[in-house]
Amino acid sequence: MASFFTSYFLPFVLVANIFNFQTSLCDTSADEALIAGICRQVQDPPFCLNTFRQILAHPYVPEEVTRAAIAQSLQNANNNHAFIEAAKAAAKDKETQDLYAICDSSYGLLITVLQDAAQSLANKDYNGLENDLSKCPKFVSDCQNALGSKTTPEMLDRSRKQFDLIIMSKVAEGLIKK
Repeated sequence: MASFFTSYFLPFVLVANIFNFQTSLCDTSADEALIAGICRQVQDPPFCLNTFRQILAHPYVPEEVTRAAIAQSLQNANNNHAFIEAAKAAAKDKETQDLYAICDSSYGLLITVLQDAAQSLANKDYNGLENDLSKCPKFVSDCQNALGSKTTPEMLDRSRKQFDLIIMSKVAEGLIKK
């Protein structure tokens, strides 16, 4: 009886396992292609790839990728907002304080809009999501433009990453089947 099982079913089990292995490889390569396609559209592709690899689990679906990108963008915006508030408080002159006040306001609005975007995604309100995400780059630009020559290398790096996270969110949102 054991030889009957071995001769007929073992090859079947082996073929099924090979099929499952190949299918999982295909899924992984499709996931990586999805993320690579998004990351090709940002200023710092390695930052994008590392961010997604740290916060996502397979399989990647556009809704989950969008949710993760928005969540990461919101976390980064909150960190930047705290940095800006500290820089404003530490500024010695009124002009620099006023410039950081513009950034404070811009990042405050960015946080509100990203929270709205997360809620729109949760409600499957894709028009609202698209509308929310389209507003986000302006808030980061407003801060960069206000600071101008008074900006710091750290603030430039924070802004660049914020832009990339917003682009990641927008591109991922565009992949959702509506």
